[in-house]
Amino acid sequence: MTPPPNPNPRNRLKAAAANLGLLAATVLLLLGIFEGTLRLSGFSYVLYPQDIEFGMPNPVVLKAGFQEDDDLFWVTQDYDAKLERLRRQRPTWVLLGDSCTDLGGYDEALAERAAGRGKALRYGNLGVAGWSSFQGRRQLERDVPPLGPEVVTIYFGWNDHWIGFGIDDANVARVKRVFSSRWSRLRLVQLATKTRVAWDARGSGLPNRVALPDFEANLRAMVAQARSLDAVPVLLTAPSNHEPGEEPAALGERWLRDVSELVPLHRAYVDAVRRVAVDTGAPLCDLARRFDALDKPRRNSLFMTDGIHPNADGDRFVASALDACFERDGLWTRLLGSTELQPPERPSTVP
Repeated sequence: MTPPPNPNPRNRLKAAAANLGLLAATVLLLLGIFEGTLRLSGFSYVLYPQDIEFGMPNPVVLKAGFQEDDDLFWVTQDYDAKLERLRRQRPTWVLLGDSCTDLGGYDEALAERAAGRGKALRYGNLGVAGWSSFQGRRQLERDVPPLGPEVVTIYFGWNDHWIGFGIDDANVARVKRVFSSRWSRLRLVQLATKTRVAWDARGSGLPNRVALPDFEANLRAMVAQARSLDAVPVLLTAPSNHEPGEEPAALGERWLRDVSELVPLHRAYVDAVRRVAVDTGAPLCDLARRFDALDKPRRNSLFMTDGIHPNADGDRFVASALDACFERDGLWTRLLGSTELQPPERPSTVP
């Protein structure tokens, strides 16, 4: 029997290509249906805060204007424009920190004190709400070198000891490397991200976003990085208005394993800042100690009701403390660029 003739190889290739095209179209259609279903169901999962709360237990909620960043997790919407402006202005003072810096006013209050010395203070506030020292360290390595500051203040210690997403910030960074921000608006990618976070969090027992030894390591690295830029790193402790037995219950609902651990936990992170200052010789502006030295009514008058964020009067108190620290450590000359400084119109000591 004579075998049937072989089909034309070109026809076979066309048939295979058609089958692959049909398969690809089917897969895309199914993915599209799945994506649409997730959106219609209201599913969303992003690795950045979508609002910021102040003044708990009666919060003022600010809708956060963030965009994702593969290295820093999230940045403010105007972050890139701010960096470009600061590259042109060459600030002598760069502020790093969380919402106490980002949304605080102690930078403006200190600039007013500089004006009392007859000079304009060039500064750049690079604090971002919700950030930990893990993000601050990456920011200092990536974004601060082109700015050429003389002094860098480092003010972290709240978000590091919150429980965050159920995994620590180092693991969040590993997730971000897999699921790029370029695709993060897709609900399918968000679902995959949530699945990966849940997998990494299994058995973790809700760790702090940055464990205490890692917090110290981040601060040491930031001190070293600032010095490599010929800038003076100034470490700030994070003041608190919390007392044992009087902790805001709302903090225990989202940020802590148990609200009773709030005060000792925060004190441990404050003490870590002090240790790093001693070990590295970096200047320390111990805001926590200065606030703690006040009587209770006076201290209450300087904080929002969440006990975390200084209010407008508190920001002025922070500025007065920084003024005194900069005076003590001889940093005003570096900040204002002249040895011919007028005496301050207001005393630099803390009121």
